[in-house]
Amino acid sequence: MRTPFSFRWVVVAVSAAMLLVLAAACGETKTIEVPGETVVVEKEVIKTVEVSGGTKGVIKKVEVPGETVTVQVPGETVVKTIEVPGETVVVEVEKEVLKVVEVVKEVVKIVEVPVEKEVVRIGLLTPQTGPIAQYAPGFADAAKVAIAELNVTHEGDFEFELIVADSGCDATHAATAAQTLIDSGVSVIIGAACSGATLSAITVAAAAGVPMVSYASTSPAVTTADDNGYLFRVVPSDSQQAVALVAVASAAGAINPAVLYMTNDYGAGLGDNFAANWSGDVCTQVGYDPTEGSYDASTLAQSVVDGGCDSVLLMSYATDGAAIMEALSAQGFTSSIIGADGLADAAFTASFTDVAAVDGLLATRPRPGEASSAKTNFESAYAAAGGADGAIYTGETYDAIKIAAAAIVSDPDGYVVAALKKIGVNYVGASGTHTFDAAGDVLGTGYEVCQFDGISFSCPRIWTADGGLTQ
Repeated sequence: MRTPFSFRWVVVAVSAAMLLVLAAACGETKTIEVPGETVVVEKEVIKTVEVSGGTKGVIKKVEVPGETVTVQVPGETVVKTIEVPGETVVVEVEKEVLKVVEVVKEVVKIVEVPVEKEVVRIGLLTPQTGPIAQYAPGFADAAKVAIAELNVTHEGDFEFELIVADSGCDATHAATAAQTLIDSGVSVIIGAACSGATLSAITVAAAAGVPMVSYASTSPAVTTADDNGYLFRVVPSDSQQAVALVAVASAAGAINPAVLYMTNDYGAGLGDNFAANWSGDVCTQVGYDPTEGSYDASTLAQSVVDGGCDSVLLMSYATDGAAIMEALSAQGFTSSIIGADGLADAAFTASFTDVAAVDGLLATRPRPGEASSAKTNFESAYAAAGGADGAIYTGETYDAIKIAAAAIVSDPDGYVVAALKKIGVNYVGASGTHTFDAAGDVLGTGYEVCQFDGISFSCPRIWTADGGLTQ
């Protein structure tokens, strides 16, 4: 969106022709109104008039021609032409003058010229309500850091505005929120977090010609979404996270694991991929609707106990995950519980009534990239802004916004999808180096293996595709 916003100071050089008059000198100033600005042209005028055969005491009217001043405004492709009116001078002829002398004087003036600054609106779909609302403050803090940096970097040329809408981690809610962002004039939507919300929102966004860059949607279904090339993400697919979870479960001594999974795009995709990669049969595999009031945590826990399972793979969000873990604890289950990125956040403890039930949980989440200035600068700025320690997908939120902004700035004609593909090649960000493939996916840099010791949260191990699990 382009909006006149502020002023830039430029120096304008004006060449003005002036004539000499008979040994009489005078000064004058002309003010010319140009739409959007006022230019003051100062002229020191000495006029000389040739009157052939003049007679002393005769009054003559002499026309002094007007002039045209062209003003080139530095930094813009703007040329303004200013008309300086002519004038009539009444001269009393004292004697015959043999010639006219023309003098040119250059006058330099500082002129205040209004320029256009482009206002760029970036939408953020975040789960302010729903089963992972605990993580939304971290996403918002990271987004604000990115927007603040962009406005410093592009001061005078672009003004970035962040417009936030609640996805509710819900397909219907997210579609409505996406339309609200589009109606607000956003150029791109960052999000959503939950895969089902992203897949629903993109149907609205793609139809409106607005691309999306998700910072946390990991479902394999995102890869094959019918998005007409408008959907990108800066996190790897769960088809890879499932392999990491197999390694973590094996290292934890699991032989006969239960798989409890949400029947949405995220949970089903991850649960199915884990079962497919597990070396043998799983103990039990039970799906449930994570909508509050639609599942019975005690019944799910009972299926694990009754099956004689020696471990649990929990493909859940925060609210339902905490309820299931508390139910398992209440029924005396003391073996390993392993979750994925839906639980790998220090704020997960806020979902518990009995926080002791979180002790011992292992959970994977995408691993930040190697050390870089982008990573260091973000972490410092995020901490200075009061960002929550141990929060998930903050670097990814920051990167998604910065990549989208770079694409918009690089292509003022508005072909943001094409620009995203160009910017998203070896882009070094806070969460890693990102290259979008043909489906808008990134490979990632592996996974952190996090754990809760009591309520203390840390991520001491990593898993990579080429190196496996570090001990």
